[in-house]
Amino acid sequence: MLTGTTEPDRVTIEVPAVTRSWSAAVAERTRSEVDAICGEHDPVRSLVLRVLDDGAAQLHASRLVGMAVAGALTGEPESGLPVCVVSRLWWTGAQLLDDLADGAPLRLPSGAVILAGTICVAGLPMAVIDRQPLAAEVASHWRAELLSTSLHAASGQLTDLSTMEDLTWARVVAGYRGKSGAPYGRDAVMAARLGTDDPAALRGWRAFGELFGVLRQLANDAAPDSVDEDLRNGTRTALLVHALSVAEAGERERLLKLREAAPTDPQARALLRESMVSPSIMDSYRAQVEAMRRQGCLLLDQLAPPSPHRELLHALVHGSAHQAISY
Repeated sequence: MLTGTTEPDRVTIEVPAVTRSWSAAVAERTRSEVDAICGEHDPVRSLVLRVLDDGAAQLHASRLVGMAVAGALTGEPESGLPVCVVSRLWWTGAQLLDDLADGAPLRLPSGAVILAGTICVAGLPMAVIDRQPLAAEVASHWRAELLSTSLHAASGQLTDLSTMEDLTWARVVAGYRGKSGAPYGRDAVMAARLGTDDPAALRGWRAFGELFGVLRQLANDAAPDSVDEDLRNGTRTALLVHALSVAEAGERERLLKLREAAPTDPQARALLRESMVSPSIMDSYRAQVEAMRRQGCLLLDQLAPPSPHRELLHALVHGSAHQAISY
């Protein structure tokens, strides 16, 4: 288990086995909620269960933040289970709509994808919240968080429409904070609200969740099957923007030309990828990621007392930072 600010690249990063049982509990509870909510609408129920089953393997330990935060504050991680159900439904819908927008291969007709995505992002999470035995003020807070997250995520996605000339490291990270940070911030705050109503503490948990979400996006960028896909799609990743920001004028022009050719030219993609991960670029990129990792660990130590659940959150932060630099 990792603690504090231990260097993530000098240790083996392990996530406790308990997350597997949590993952199974979330999958089971999600299915039971869908059954109860959609019971009289079998076509909708069948569609939602199908897309959930297709994405079952994607329930990464990072999506269990709600239970880990609840455990860190209350000692009862199971109280955060509804947060994880809401999160799983929301992410399923968001990923469906994102695949549709990106032109990714779809398992369903586009019309069915739109319907399933919309239901999972909006309708079902709200219905799940309404079914929980929550105090009125907590339920109202959760609903507001859900709406706010969708708006922030949409704003972050719109950043991707900016031109490369418009983007800086600060702006691309702000986009990541919207499209990936906001959902994790939502999960952290919803779970924290079960243990506290202190505004300062809730702001702290939001800051932690958003920072963790940025690290998760950086980790996703570095996944082997994501790098070439991002270059083919012309995605404005943080590493690409960082490379352009630290490159000398002549090198920057070369990188921009390679990026323009990359969608259709495998050789240009290979050259661009090689240039992006050169030591001169990766050293400063690692420093940026390391700063985020340390900030996340400091926030955790301020927000929650020592416990196995806080250490799980530390492990998730360390693992994400490690993955983010593993190009």
